[in-house]
Amino acid sequence: MRTTRNLTTIAVLSAGLLGLAGCAEILPKKQRMTEERGKGHEGSKYQVIAVIAGGDSRGELRMSAMVRQKLAEGGWQAVRRSGRWGSEIEALADICPQGEAIATDGVLFVYFNQLTLFDCRSKTPAFRVEGGDELGIDQMTTRLIKYLTPTGAPKAGVATAGVRGLS
Repeated sequence: MRTTRNLTTIAVLSAGLLGLAGCAEILPKKQRMTEERGKGHEGSKYQVIAVIAGGDSRGELRMSAMVRQKLAEGGWQAVRRSGRWGSEIEALADICPQGEAIATDGVLFVYFNQLTLFDCRSKTPAFRVEGGDELGIDQMTTRLIKYLTPTGAPKAGVATAGVRGLS
């Protein structure tokens, strides 16, 4: 009787472990942080940056305001640009018009999990950081500031705690 009970317990535990192993395939994989720097773009040339929310949600609008404030505190001229565009390309065309004098060096699109800085002259991505499951908006902003700072050293008043090396 005891042997049967032990075998039943082992069978139930084995089935449970197999079930848990199967669940691991169903659960979404952890999203890793990614950071990309465009070739031919130097972070230190961006002094005037238009910061716009990537979407219409209140959260994205608040995040764009927070990023704009942190950039301003760090010494950059982070300007607000209101408007509604169907895509990043349309926004770039409006903010950085072809053939006209451009007062803005770059356009920063702020999403809940991503920051993308476009160069106004070439209209190509200069810097992009995606937080994945590792970074929040504060840490992504810190990475952007590190990119924008000429020597990698923070400007006065900019905290860089929590900055890690590139993955």
